[in-house]
Amino acid sequence: MELPVAFIEKYQQLLGESEATAFLASFAEQAVTGFRLNPKKVSTTKLENIRQEFQSIPWSSNGFYGKSSGHSMAQISGSVYSQEPSAQAVATLADPQANWRVLDLCAAPGGKTTQLATLLNETGLLVANEIDGQRVKALSENVERFGYSNVVVTNHDPDRLAELLPNFFDQIVIDAPCSGEGMFRKDPDAMQYWSPEYVQQCQDRQRAILAAALKMLKPNGQLVYSTCTFSPEEDEENIAWLLANYPALSTVVPTQTWPGVASGRPEWGAQNSQLLNARRFWPQQLQGEGHFMVKLQAHDLFVTDSNIAVSQKPAKKKARRQPVASAKLDKNQQALFDQFMAATFVQTPSWLTQTLQLKGDQLFAVPTELASITALKFVRRGLWLGEFRKNRFVPNHALVMATASDQFNDIIELTDEQLPHYLHGETINMSQQLAKGWYPVVYQKQIFSWGYLVGQTLKNFYPKNLRF
Repeated sequence: MELPVAFIEKYQQLLGESEATAFLASFAEQAVTGFRLNPKKVSTTKLENIRQEFQSIPWSSNGFYGKSSGHSMAQISGSVYSQEPSAQAVATLADPQANWRVLDLCAAPGGKTTQLATLLNETGLLVANEIDGQRVKALSENVERFGYSNVVVTNHDPDRLAELLPNFFDQIVIDAPCSGEGMFRKDPDAMQYWSPEYVQQCQDRQRAILAAALKMLKPNGQLVYSTCTFSPEEDEENIAWLLANYPALSTVVPTQTWPGVASGRPEWGAQNSQLLNARRFWPQQLQGEGHFMVKLQAHDLFVTDSNIAVSQKPAKKKARRQPVASAKLDKNQQALFDQFMAATFVQTPSWLTQTLQLKGDQLFAVPTELASITALKFVRRGLWLGEFRKNRFVPNHALVMATASDQFNDIIELTDEQLPHYLHGETINMSQQLAKGWYPVVYQKQIFSWGYLVGQTLKNFYPKNLRF
């Protein structure tokens, strides 16, 4: 791997000859891969079997070193998420508590979002936001596959989101867009964009994101900042800048550390000793790529306004709030929905405690805290339940992915022979004798689709964009 000359010279100066030699040599080694299990969809027995087969990642309770195929049933069903090992430490450091409102501000492609959702365990609210219109689609698909009903996906720039949700969140996680130095082994193309000037541009953008994020944080809330770069400009310098300009913020002393993980370096951040509470992941010291992360606490005198100079956009009209009301289904729609629920579920699902909303003919279970904010640009409005079509209710793929198999009255299990045909989009002839209707389609106890059974023909409702 041919590193940029300016990059080599920079870290030789920052690290000194001995440390720089080991650091630069690490780029010739192979990138480390990892994956994470979804405890909502993986049994305790299966989890223990995986622990016997794969090496655990020290800082991730459900994380392991190794690879998982994108076409495996584990990936298709949302039981597994491929995620770089070091990146799995960010959500662990965040450690969101039950019933918190959490924002993953720069969320695509969804690794940290799905991990935060696991830690919240279907409590509270998780807003996953992504500014990029293309990347947010991948984020939404990954959220759907993982199957947590308390997650919404939005598509806003941080400044606009701050206007809509001021002082709203108990915790905000910012995995900031950065120069990507820590990913050079994994993605060598990232070196083409690297330059000292690009690092400075990233720092400017990160500070604007941080300033916007603080406007959305509740008093006594927490801010978690991370990057996948080694750059002091984007790491220690940013946190030192933040602490200097927002005196009501302080770093949180980590309750634990892990083998090979280093502390932040005060000498790279205005000699601020609080930077010792930051964590640095160096590839020459552990199994993982480069990462920086720190948790900050806002105290009760926290004020969102500051004297920090950031670019100001023209003021937009305030968020429109309307009285929260449940979906106004007409009699026919209500009857169709009730009929579907009775035929499909063993008991009333927990998501019915959320606010049901109709958008056209589409029905959603929306977290009540957001149901009245009509100006939010949703990509995933909450749990998409389905839609009404010509005297029938058609359930959405998101609904089956968010429901455990034991919550259904019946399931349809495919054989080894049937599975590839179904994943290709074909109908299946069944020997199973069941009533006409909707059923979750399962392979090796893993739900991955809806199917509609008529007689002995199982009509295929696996989404066309997912077929292969």
